[in-house]
Amino acid sequence: MSKTYELNPTSETLHGFFSKDLNPSLTIQSGDTVIYQTLDSAWGLEKRHAPGEQRKRFTDLKPERQSNQFGHALVGPVYINQASPGDTLEIKINEIIPGSWGWTSAGGFPSYWNKKLGLEQAKEVILDFKLEVDKMVGKSQFGNFDFSVTLRPFMGVMGMPPMMDGQHSTFVPRDSGGNIDCKELQAGSTLYLPVSVEGGLFSTGDGHAVQGDGEVAGPALECPMERVSLTFNVREDIKIHRPRAKTNSGWITMAFHADLDEAMWLALSDMLDLMAELYNITRTEAYAYATMVVDLKITQIVNSVKGVHAYLPFDALR
Repeated sequence: MSKTYELNPTSETLHGFFSKDLNPSLTIQSGDTVIYQTLDSAWGLEKRHAPGEQRKRFTDLKPERQSNQFGHALVGPVYINQASPGDTLEIKINEIIPGSWGWTSAGGFPSYWNKKLGLEQAKEVILDFKLEVDKMVGKSQFGNFDFSVTLRPFMGVMGMPPMMDGQHSTFVPRDSGGNIDCKELQAGSTLYLPVSVEGGLFSTGDGHAVQGDGEVAGPALECPMERVSLTFNVREDIKIHRPRAKTNSGWITMAFHADLDEAMWLALSDMLDLMAELYNITRTEAYAYATMVVDLKITQIVNSVKGVHAYLPFDALR
């Protein structure tokens, strides 16, 4: 019988890197569910109470969980007993409930995206938001404008470490997941990731209350998450090289590369494979249909490697 577990952000569960050598915080069976509570991406413990004020951050990490560079605040990893390299981990996203506050920012440092827009010397703009989860609305605070945004929460980081030794940055999305930043991965979606290491060692964090395709300024609307319910199943019958997902409205295939063009071609190629599987047609036939019904979208451009996802609506082919 499947079981449900809880993981909260503590010195026993938090970490800021991916590694196959990181001791798991929890061991589960295929079919089990884990309910997470997470910090915001920058380890924040509370909201800002005044403009420009520094926030209290979590610092009580165990030495073996401290990163040699700054990383997102991740909770995990979770070891799934049946997961082995070559398998696919199916992650059903049952529920995502944000906390009561969030923030975003733009400009103020010499990132390549700020340089492209001539904003590396501009004073950083920080926007704080009150999140009204019952209405799924975020209202800005401390600013000159009274704007609000509709919340569409998802987890920016969901993934597992690569098979290589050492610590690996949480900022870079990989074939086994990580900082995917795909706004389509909301509650009701199912994410599929190729497993690279024994047990998978899945971690999550970097909650986003809402984000546009591209995550163009660097952060999205960063927030803690009160409740993230994920169900894990090991799928030996599915063989994939990169992430794919089944959302509430369609299928997506995802790819990452330093060159946006290359990311696009990889995502499209994976979509042709998926369409060939779904409809029992050749890749060339899938290509002919894809030109009519598949959308290519920029997932994010700010994580060192860029992301593209190809989207196929469920009702596109009948």
